[in-house]
Amino acid sequence: MRRLGRMLLALVGLACLLAGAAAAAYVGSDDTVFNRPAALGADGRPVLTAPDLLAWDGVTVTLRAQAPDGVFIGTAHPVDVADFVGRSTRVRLEGVTLDGVVAEDAGRGAPRHPEDADFWTREMTGTGPQELALDRSTSAAQWVIAPLGGTGPTTVSFGVTVEGAYLAALGVAGAGLLLLVLAVELLRPRRPRRPRPSRGQAPDPADPVEPAPVRRPGARKAARPGRRAPTSAAALAATLAVVLLASGCRLPEPSTQEAATLARTKVSLTEDDLPALYASYDERRARAVRRAGPPAYRESPWRAADRGLALAVDRYETAARRTLGLGHGQATAHTGLRVYAARFDAYPMWALVAARARGADPEVHVMVRDSVTSPWLMEARTEVTGDLPRSGRPTTLPGRGVREAATGARGAWAAFLEGGTEDGLRVDEASRAWRRAMADLGSRAIFRGWEVGTRAEGAPVRVVAVADGHLAVVALRVTTRLRGRPDLAVRWNPPYTRLRAGEGGVLVVDELAVGLVHLPDDGPPTLLGTTFSEIPAGAP
Repeated sequence: MRRLGRMLLALVGLACLLAGAAAAAYVGSDDTVFNRPAALGADGRPVLTAPDLLAWDGVTVTLRAQAPDGVFIGTAHPVDVADFVGRSTRVRLEGVTLDGVVAEDAGRGAPRHPEDADFWTREMTGTGPQELALDRSTSAAQWVIAPLGGTGPTTVSFGVTVEGAYLAALGVAGAGLLLLVLAVELLRPRRPRRPRPSRGQAPDPADPVEPAPVRRPGARKAARPGRRAPTSAAALAATLAVVLLASGCRLPEPSTQEAATLARTKVSLTEDDLPALYASYDERRARAVRRAGPPAYRESPWRAADRGLALAVDRYETAARRTLGLGHGQATAHTGLRVYAARFDAYPMWALVAARARGADPEVHVMVRDSVTSPWLMEARTEVTGDLPRSGRPTTLPGRGVREAATGARGAWAAFLEGGTEDGLRVDEASRAWRRAMADLGSRAIFRGWEVGTRAEGAPVRVVAVADGHLAVVALRVTTRLRGRPDLAVRWNPPYTRLRAGEGGVLVVDELAVGLVHLPDDGPPTLLGTTFSEIPAGAP
């Protein structure tokens, strides 16, 4: 049985030696293994990888591609890629094997040309083989490969790099060699011991006389001839484990659930994006300011910069300048200060941005982006007079309960504007100043009184999580009616009759009120700032 165990030990050592040496030769010193190239999209369609393709922790994946007239390789967040390609025709890579890839046709209609887009996080083009690597444990991205000029096929292959794989293979080979040498040593035949003469028996004169061993002072007693060092399966396993651990090998593991979530959703906006965002927005708004002035006073250019509530204010400003014969407006440059963003799984996306125009107080802007290739547009703006909360870690949009709380705060704000009662909301000074101004106007001798009506206006309530709760931007359409005395012919003076409604002695002012509401985890909702902007009667 001992001999059989030693032979088995030799076979295991030989297998480890051969397997480790073969693996080291196959992996190479760069720790990278490429699969067999596959030709895809002979008709020139682009090739897209699945978002979770080869998404392993601790693994770097290298894409190698080429096409007859050159190839484009780009990486971007899966949410951006999905928005860009839409339903266009493409080849989708679902899996990778040593012999090639698992692919399927997807979409219909004309293919998109990714080299024309500018949202890529990394991109490269060129003739001949091109390579682009991604650390899949930290990159929520997918590859897009397209043949230049639409001339296919596109040849792709993937290389997986596992740090320490080459050293681990050498370690296995070394461990196998160690086991093999140990087994050979154990299997080598030993010289038999001569029988010792019994006591009282004279030694045979024909036997050679062996010199007695000389013991040095302090030397250990030698082991008896024929005795072998003790071995066991546990000792061998420990030796192998030490060799593997010393080599630093770490096998790839599937990505965590958090990594999968990061690939399915994207943070709409970061503070690093603010300089480019406002450089583009300020340029588009300055162009709109010039075109909305004399002599044409065109309203359509505003659509390149603003939308929704902000666009309604722009249109009124243009109409007022035309009516009053005013010149061009003023274009200002903004500096982004802080971002309050959320994670989205599709476009459109939005974020709340604290910014400051040159020489002005801070504002909060609602910025919206309809697609990955469209610019950021301003949907609403409001001045800020209170202390802004700290940004929190971006999460998915708040649930129904938080949205209902923001809607309740908007209702409390409407109740204050209509009746002056502060219940369930800390009102800011700007709202109080607005109500005092309207009360002063309505108390003049030519009026019998005044009344305020409000209704929810614009897009749904925008709510995002912050460090100590939530932050919301809400909007109201505020209609103020000033009832003139019946014995007087009360009306707007020209040219305001063309901008404001008035009939039967009742004068009407329509305003758009945008408020910033802080919904803390502890404490009542608080208005941090409001802005009242006049809009045309009947405007959205």
